[in-house]
Amino acid sequence: MATANTLPPEARELAEHHHLGALQGAFTPKPIGKGLVALHLFATVNLLAMFVIPGLLYYWLRRLPNFNRTQAAKRLYLFEHGLIVHPQFGDGVIALRWESVRLYQNIIQTIINGVPGPTTYTYSAVGPGRTSATITEFYDGPRTWGPWMQDAVVRAQGQAALEAVLEGGTVNFGSFTLSRAGVSTHAKGQLPWSHVQECRVTAGRVHVMRTGASSPWSSDAVGSVANLHLFLALAANLAAE
Repeated sequence: MATANTLPPEARELAEHHHLGALQGAFTPKPIGKGLVALHLFATVNLLAMFVIPGLLYYWLRRLPNFNRTQAAKRLYLFEHGLIVHPQFGDGVIALRWESVRLYQNIIQTIINGVPGPTTYTYSAVGPGRTSATITEFYDGPRTWGPWMQDAVVRAQGQAALEAVLEGGTVNFGSFTLSRAGVSTHAKGQLPWSHVQECRVTAGRVHVMRTGASSPWSSDAVGSVANLHLFLALAANLAAE
């Protein structure tokens, strides 16, 4: 993770206002490679000559950091207690604290004729009210900043979530709800912890495995589970009691 010693004034003011603490890392937009740049330019020139959708191609190219200084200047900043991000599309900047974020992830690898293709990374960070941010592979290093954000949520919310459950409350993770009695879903009802073998992620889905069963008791898409790493950690803790 790349670190930075200074922040632009806008980001610095936001970090101070939201008490985000020490800067942990800064990520820049990922430019497309030289080969793709050449291909896009070649296609643009030829399509312009043929008067075929030049406006759409120009608009698409202007969204890439290679061709747009505003896009290239955007940043994803990760702090001890939260994040600041410039959305990929549009203007403005968003600040969120880990203690109040509901973080959803959706990672999809395309398969073309049996050959693994590009992987898309989409993280939706939802804060209080209507504050939210969508962070994608537009920013370089999703394999670094993605898990880091999930683990930051665990550190910020883990203890409070565990205490809430042990005191008789429930914690909602979207598709699943955890309580001291067990794990619940709207469709399946509740499975007591004594019957839960494990909760695991396989092929983009979260499986709740019943003890002694070969098929999942419940299976939901990873993208429907808020704070995935916190859910898995809390479920493992409660199932082990």
